[in-house]
Amino acid sequence: MQAVLSLIERVGNKLPHPFVLFVILAGLVIAVSALLSAFGVTAVNPETGAEVAVKSLLSGNGIEFILTNVVSNFINFPPLGLILVVMFGIGLADKVGLLATLMQVSVAKAPPALLTFIVFLAGICGSIASDANYLILIPLVAMIYQSVGRHPIAGAAAAYAAAGAGFDASLFVTVGDALFSGITTEAARLVDPDAYVSPVDNYYFVACSVFVLALVGTLVIDRIVEPRLNRTLPMDKLTLVHVEHHTLSADERRGLKRVGLVTVAYVAVVVMAVLPEASPLRNADGGLIPSPFLKSLVPLMFGYFVAIGLTYGLCTGRITQARDVPERMAEAAGELAPTLVLFFAIAQFIAYFKWSELGQFIAIEGSNILQSTGFTGLPLVAAFIVMSAVLNVFMTSGSAQWALMAPVFVPMLMMIDFDPAFVLAMFRIGDSSTNIISPMSPYFSVALVYMQRYKSDMGLGTLMATMLPLSVSFLLAWSAFLMLWLLMGLPIGPGVYMMAT
Repeated sequence: MQAVLSLIERVGNKLPHPFVLFVILAGLVIAVSALLSAFGVTAVNPETGAEVAVKSLLSGNGIEFILTNVVSNFINFPPLGLILVVMFGIGLADKVGLLATLMQVSVAKAPPALLTFIVFLAGICGSIASDANYLILIPLVAMIYQSVGRHPIAGAAAAYAAAGAGFDASLFVTVGDALFSGITTEAARLVDPDAYVSPVDNYYFVACSVFVLALVGTLVIDRIVEPRLNRTLPMDKLTLVHVEHHTLSADERRGLKRVGLVTVAYVAVVVMAVLPEASPLRNADGGLIPSPFLKSLVPLMFGYFVAIGLTYGLCTGRITQARDVPERMAEAAGELAPTLVLFFAIAQFIAYFKWSELGQFIAIEGSNILQSTGFTGLPLVAAFIVMSAVLNVFMTSGSAQWALMAPVFVPMLMMIDFDPAFVLAMFRIGDSSTNIISPMSPYFSVALVYMQRYKSDMGLGTLMATMLPLSVSFLLAWSAFLMLWLLMGLPIGPGVYMMAT
């Protein structure tokens, strides 16, 4: 186990920062485009019959493109606007303390028999609070487990698994949904300039996945992880911490009640706006797939979180004047600074990939190989998920990993009729499942520190051994659930299936 950890750590530490990695990749695209263009490399698009020739980025036109489109490449990068708008809304709700209170209340009031299941539901859905999910949930659940006589490290493991391995599943539309759909849209446009992947194009599948993962996580924690910890790290050998019970103030309770009322009212208004057959939110045929409504989900989500954030903030006194609202939004947006810097490099890389026609060339040749070898269908789905899971061990930034994979695999699989949104659904499984066993994840060490409160000499090997059954179980169960979903012929989102046609 230690040897595996050491190998992962050595390989991971040799990887450059994602920003530097994409700068290097952009340079590589420039060099490869020049080389292939010099040799006159072409491919024939099987859908249109058109010949696709690789264009050199070192040609006169290529250099002009590089120099004159730096700003537009970044500004027009689809995830940029999406993630900023979503973060303004969710960030307001987070900064006034609403999301943290909801997580604490949902877990602390769970019946003992359902405690682990509720922890997984709260942790998986808590991904809407992004990284704060880890920092709030892990110590909270460990203390709750201790307070009811259960192993606190098992509680911390359940919380870490829920927050990490279930990161891409949720009952809510999250910042991650906006981010991934934007990257997928940009990659799909390498083949289809009019392609659009909505933040809800995976919703049916990921929402149902929440309950599958919660059930699997509960069984693994209660039947495997906790019994093992009771044998190897019995509670009488632990340093138990003082448990503080947070009691909601009258203002917080009133705030939560009013948030519930605002939620009901907001949903009712949206339903009434969409319900009429002549609604401008429907398409020309009166349907919802596709429709302006589906393309309006990001601003609708922004409006909802602003409404509940304002409601809770005013009730608790965390918003006392108008200027508090933009200030809380600015605080949340400030946390996106590292992501925005990374987006700048990613946007240039994808733009170069698209302009040079390398994306189309690789997609055509790759799809030809897949078709000639017969490697399609469910075996291809399984292989893609495993590849994503392995890469995720070494590159735990989901946005960086998907920005690297999407321009290659989304167009390639689109050439054999895979829907780009379905390719994203496959990636989600691999991207989430191995988060909790990667020493490269910043929260791997955070989880270890919280667990060391109870066992000061607990090491990385013990943490890995504790989390590995959860990671493997999530990967296998979630993959099997996707296979079952496909065999049943169900859509993974509104009008979205495995195949585009």
